[in-house]
Amino acid sequence: MPRFSYLLKLLVFLIGLVVILEAISYIATRVAINKAVTQNARTELLAGGELFSRLMQKNVEQLALSVKVLTEDFGFKDAVATNDENTIVSALVNHSARVKADMGVLITSDGKLIASDQAFGVQIVDEFSVLKEQVTQRGQAYDIIIANGRAYQFVMFSVKAPVVIGFAGMGFEIKKEFSDDLQRLTGLEVSFVDSKEKEFRYLSGTLTHEQQVQLIKNLDNQQKTDDVFIYDELMTLAVPAARQNTHLFALLQVPLSKVLAPYTKLNVQLFILALAFAGLAAVAALFLARSVTKPVSILADIARRIAAGFYTTPIAVKSNDELGDLAHAFISMQKAIGEREQQVLYQSEHDPLTGLPNRLRILPELEDAIARAGVLNERIFLLVIDIKNFGQINDEMSQEIGDTVLREVGQKIQRILTHGDVLRFGSDEFVAILMSPDQVVVNEFIELIHSAFKTPLMVSGIQLSIEVNIGAAHYPADAENAESLLRRATLALNEGRASEQRSCWYQQGWDEKYLRRLHLFREFEPSLAAGYISLYYQPKINLEQPDLLGAEALVRWRHPELGFVPPDEFIGVIESSGQITLLTRWVLKTAIAQLRQLLDEGIKLTCSVNLSALDLLVDDLPAYVAELLQANRVPAKNLYLEITESAIMGEADKCLHNLQRLRDLGITLSIDDFGTGYSSLSQLKKLPVSELKIDKSFILNLTTSADDQLIVRSTIDLGHTLGLSVTAEGVESEEIKSLLKSYGCDTAQGYLYSKPLPARDFIQWVHQYLAELVE
Repeated sequence: MPRFSYLLKLLVFLIGLVVILEAISYIATRVAINKAVTQNARTELLAGGELFSRLMQKNVEQLALSVKVLTEDFGFKDAVATNDENTIVSALVNHSARVKADMGVLITSDGKLIASDQAFGVQIVDEFSVLKEQVTQRGQAYDIIIANGRAYQFVMFSVKAPVVIGFAGMGFEIKKEFSDDLQRLTGLEVSFVDSKEKEFRYLSGTLTHEQQVQLIKNLDNQQKTDDVFIYDELMTLAVPAARQNTHLFALLQVPLSKVLAPYTKLNVQLFILALAFAGLAAVAALFLARSVTKPVSILADIARRIAAGFYTTPIAVKSNDELGDLAHAFISMQKAIGEREQQVLYQSEHDPLTGLPNRLRILPELEDAIARAGVLNERIFLLVIDIKNFGQINDEMSQEIGDTVLREVGQKIQRILTHGDVLRFGSDEFVAILMSPDQVVVNEFIELIHSAFKTPLMVSGIQLSIEVNIGAAHYPADAENAESLLRRATLALNEGRASEQRSCWYQQGWDEKYLRRLHLFREFEPSLAAGYISLYYQPKINLEQPDLLGAEALVRWRHPELGFVPPDEFIGVIESSGQITLLTRWVLKTAIAQLRQLLDEGIKLTCSVNLSALDLLVDDLPAYVAELLQANRVPAKNLYLEITESAIMGEADKCLHNLQRLRDLGITLSIDDFGTGYSSLSQLKKLPVSELKIDKSFILNLTTSADDQLIVRSTIDLGHTLGLSVTAEGVESEEIKSLLKSYGCDTAQGYLYSKPLPARDFIQWVHQYLAELVE
């Protein structure tokens, strides 16, 4: 949907309103003018009709006077009485000429018509019958006579001597000249039309032939005289030519264009005025709209700047109206938001417990320090400090005392490092940023920190001995940016804690090792799904009964980019990332399925799977193993689960409970790598295990080391004393095998028999091994 600005909408509304009002005003004015002009034209038509009637009446009076003189003339009467036709004609001609009548007639008592124009008399049939009857009744009469397509205005008197001896009359022909005279007097078009039996006939007038045709076409028999009607832009008035004759009437017309012509200029002027006013209104609307929208636009821009975090944008208040109130509201809002944001920003970047800047400020502060160090030709040293025994203090004393310790430690470090920045990294860790040209100076600061904590802290009346670990790295020797500097100082701290050093400087290669561990962590699940992780099997041979076979399932990871990843490397990564359970269950599922395949081939075999210490903390592990055994129809006695001594050192009770549940399923449990841990005999006695596996570190040099021989022999005797079978790992020669057999060792595992093999190769090895035993 297109977006229209408020300015455009307001402009359209205002200009549209003005245009509509102007259009209405212009149209109303034009209608009023047209109505007034039409009314004036109607009045002119009526006045023309009145003039026409008067002219016609004047003609009648003139004819009546002349005819009266004629009919009272004794000579004329005598000629009529004696039927002296020549004298009658002469008298008619003379009297007609006096009044310029076009025709004089005499109708004798026997009905003969004598006319001043003989040709006229020949054309007459009974046109004077009606007029004659009226004269007979009233002595005189007036009417319009149509003869031979011409109209005559006739006045007729009776001729008495003393009785009526005839009827004499005179008439004017209604000629075109009469219409022209009337047009000159009135300015109107004049036409005479005769109607007879619903048909109209144009007799004479001032119209052209085409106009005559249109007039006849638009006349209506129902048309009333003395009414004005309009057709083809002609305003028309019908006036009867004579009251006695309703068939002949005069039509007076005036074109509307002629009537309106004087007002055309006025219309143009009105239109120009309307356009000019509309233009002025548009300019005024634009000014008004801009005066309204400009402050709003300015406030909108300010609002956007406030949204972008600029709270010092000046807002000029120039009006005292509603927009001024809105601007004041913006100023208040801008100030309040700025204060709140500063407060929120401070709280988000500072630790509420110690008041120190928190970890959100570490990278910005480091980047700023690195930038300044480049200018000052200094080096940046980063110390990551943690409280060595904080967890113990927090757990054994109280959280409140722990919080006080954090606060006191932070403040003490801050007091010592007067020329550096101290920030809280998180939990019990602090960060110190130092700028110095020499590492020796930094080492002195480190020693000052350690020395400061030799004096116990007094918290709530309790003396607490505090020790700190410090990891250190410096820029640019150890890192290329702030992020890597922080990571490498943290690695130094971790390495120092692992090696129990109070202070530890970062060494080259640690970060690469860390990044590789991180990469392994990311690649573990995709590799497991893609089949880059697989199971290998290494045989376990019973030294007394070589046909009793076992195998240990070993995980191998061949990454397409990293190549072979040693188990000792990636198992630790997976354990630290919490993914060991996923790997263990995959190993159990795969190993039990392949064990089922070997059993189906008639090979009696046990399979050992290693468990992590973390696996023993999962309560549903026994149920999961039982479900797998049942689903694959594998007897529990064919499955060995190997655990290390250290696996039960953490939560011993929970681990022992789960081990007992696995034992109850009928699964054989083994202690792997025995001799490398720190389990006591009393603890060993509690374990529900059936096998000890002597670590290969005691076996590899068995033939040459008297100490190893003593340890191995003692371990075998101890295992047997506890009722356990004993397996030796790392058997790589017949001499070792013979020596172990002489000690009474039950099972041997090592390269003497086979290296770990993929499942398919291991099955082939089993078949070959058993075949060689038979031979």
